Amino acid sequence: MKRILTAVVALPILLFTVWSSSPYYFVALTAIAVIIALGEFYSLARKARCKPDIVTGFCTALVVIASFVFEEPLLTVGALIAVTIVALVGAVFRPEDLKESLISVAATVFGVVYVALLASCLVGVRMIADARFVAPVSHLSSKALTMFFAIVMLTDTGAYYAGRAIGRHKLAPRISPGKTIEGAIGGFVMGAVAGYLSKLIFFPEIPTAHSLVLGAIIGIVGQIGDLAESLLKRGSDVKDSGRLLPGHGGMLDRIDSILFSAPVLYFYFHLFFASLE
Repeated sequence: MKRILTAVVALPILLFTVWSSSPYYFVALTAIAVIIALGEFYSLARKARCKPDIVTGFCTALVVIASFVFEEPLLTVGALIAVTIVALVGAVFRPEDLKESLISVAATVFGVVYVALLASCLVGVRMIADARFVAPVSHLSSKALTMFFAIVMLTDTGAYYAGRAIGRHKLAPRISPGKTIEGAIGGFVMGAVAGYLSKLIFFPEIPTAHSLVLGAIIGIVGQIGDLAESLLKRGSDVKDSGRLLPGHGGMLDRIDSILFSAPVLYFYFHLFFASLE
């Protein structure tokens, strides 16, 4: 019940930011989610005996998001270079933490890449203008993101119910004991179905084959992202990354599959969808 109530509150907010005439509501929502999730990641790192540079990580994350807003990839490169150097220099002046310096610096930089850079790909999609291509597509970014979230959510739903109904063979028992191969297949199928339904209901401009393949790929990659975050939690000996969202755990628990899937959507619309024109 808690999961349902959380979704009832969060989903309208998400859809408003996706379909608003201004993309900056979505940018702001993404920035908030990134800062919260990055904070949870650094908390996991501290439980694993790392000492990440949290302030530097937060500042860099915001710069990375800004680079996608202004479509300045060099800004991302510069931010990642800067966070690497600053984290290393900071470690130099903490000789008492010498034995933890390697993993602490690595955690600082990796947190920015894992959470901020991957999530910012959705910002990059939201900033796509309708007239970007030769044949303009009305509400292109809104349709793309709605399809994306529909795929992610239905993949999660398909995997859950298929796993409960027919799950027999464990997918990764040491990392996530509840997940099964049958559930993963159910999620994969539902991802493809969600992509196709998105085309039929609100996104006729995307080719049928593309909707099916994109849905299937996101259905696979998203589940891998879920397992990857479970791996990080197991390494830190915790069940959830936080308690922010009732029934869902922390922000990182909620967006783990989104993080891995976001680059798939970003590169599809910047490379393959553009080639249709």
